[in-house]
Amino acid sequence: MSAIKARGSFAGQELNDIPVLNPGAWFGKAWLLEVGGSFWPLFLVVEADGVTDAIDELADHDQYAFHILVPDEDLGDYPEDERHYGPSGQVLDLDHLMVHGQEGTECPFPCLYHGDGLPPEGVRSTDFGNRDGE
Repeated sequence: MSAIKARGSFAGQELNDIPVLNPGAWFGKAWLLEVGGSFWPLFLVVEADGVTDAIDELADHDQYAFHILVPDEDLGDYPEDERHYGPSGQVLDLDHLMVHGQEGTECPFPCLYHGDGLPPEGVRSTDFGNRDGE
């Protein structure tokens, strides 16, 4: 199956073709991560149990982690007692990261998943791992 993309509504705007990290791993419990710091933010949907877990998934992701990882040559700019660490001991810069979703709900950020093998209208994130044959 090709990469899963998400569609959803955020602050009255329709978001389309948002990359999904960890699809199907947390029963559709999706969070919307917004990486800012430029003219147009990067949006990612991450399946995780909570906000910290969503950040951890991003920090360990091969393609997108660089957005929050501090390069070794810049570690001196991050005092030891003010650092945030990722699950593999990486130093993280979370200044331009926002996590959207509602704690304590089945699906913090309701969205539809799209991709090869999925119906054209999409599948709710909470139904993605519950399909026949999964």
